[in-house]
Amino acid sequence: MTSFAQQLEWIEKNFREIKDSEQVSLELKYATADNFMQRDVYEGFDRCFVSPVAYEMFMRACDNLKKKHPTLKFLIWDALRPRSIQAEFYKHLEGTPFQNYVAPPFPGSLHNFGMAMDLSLRERDGDYLDMGTGFDDFRDLAQPKLEPQFLKSGELSNLQFSNRMILRNLMENEGFKVLEHEWWHFNALPKDQVHGKHPILE
Repeated sequence: MTSFAQQLEWIEKNFREIKDSEQVSLELKYATADNFMQRDVYEGFDRCFVSPVAYEMFMRACDNLKKKHPTLKFLIWDALRPRSIQAEFYKHLEGTPFQNYVAPPFPGSLHNFGMAMDLSLRERDGDYLDMGTGFDDFRDLAQPKLEPQFLKSGELSNLQFSNRMILRNLMENEGFKVLEHEWWHFNALPKDQVHGKHPILE
């Protein structure tokens, strides 16, 4: 498996880096053991890259965040991901009830093209906004498509839903689309506009 670090020159040529800033905090979960694999699958590589398309869209979202929610920052958990690691994720969940949470390595996840971002929001003083679940939570409660029923049952509070909608509106107003079963996952473009048309990180 070729590591992130070994491919760095190619990555820097084909993708754009997002760094910590006034509007952004990085907490790349797969460069830690705090993820569903329970190990550092990125081997300590904690730089955040996305496609040029996604970068421009996200920078506009940052501008809107600054204007509309000046006390908040984006908290990025994952972005560009090698297909080789995608294969590890898929193998880990294959045959389990959670298999649909990870795209197969072929034709590839939009993360492998730098066209997907996993993120949340935090206060600038450090507190995370309560979204009802954390990252890599495979419970139904994490699914946007099921939010109406969880609001009705009280398992998702109005505050938690409101926080999700702040994030969703910021991202979707710039063209991103939330994944129906992960409130934190946003795609910059549909798969049919990405596969075979943009570079993929192997």
